[in-house]
Amino acid sequence: LSENAKFADILAAHNITFIGPSGDHIRIMGDKIEAKRTAKRLGIPVVPGSDGAISDDKEAKRVAAEIGYPVIIKASAGGGGRGMKV
Repeated sequence: LSENAKFADILAAHNITFIGPSGDHIRIMGDKIEAKRTAKRLGIPVVPGSDGAISDDKEAKRVAAEIGYPVIIKASAGGGGRGMKV
């Protein structure tokens, strides 16, 4: 439940203290693309990679050539290793 934005929102709506991030922050950081954009905007160093979603194999190969191999491809909304490809 600590990564469930709706749960955090429900607790906030009922004035129940939640020891964790707000629902809005969970939503932002749960999307890897938006999390990376937010970190960059705040001046936080990020791992080299694409600046957004990769649309096809050609683009993936171009980005991989720019940053160097090996690379890991992650699902934008994945977590806990789900959706990862090496």
